[in-house]
Amino acid sequence: MEIEKLAEIIDANARMAFNHTLSAVTARSQKQFERMKEIEIGDLVTETSSAFAYAAIHRVGYLENRFKGDDGWEHFIIRKLDGKTMDWSNCSFIKVFEEYVFN
Repeated sequence: MEIEKLAEIIDANARMAFNHTLSAVTARSQKQFERMKEIEIGDLVTETSSAFAYAAIHRVGYLENRFKGDDGWEHFIIRKLDGKTMDWSNCSFIKVFEEYVFN
């Protein structure tokens, strides 16, 4: 499978799962929402605020670093699925779960 296609599948499924947490009102959905917003170094993530501006191959990857830049913005360095890194700022990420967990 092409890396670009894989990134599109990961992104679409993650955003669908995240949107589901926003539309449901159960405590379980709220917990899942909070878990998806809490990203940590090493997590597989997808950038959500520019889904229609950039292809998924540029928005899906593993979070390698997070820091406040000289420009005052929080920066996120992701290692994309193609092995290249990308520096994001002024954006939003969600965690992509690599396995489905019911807890």
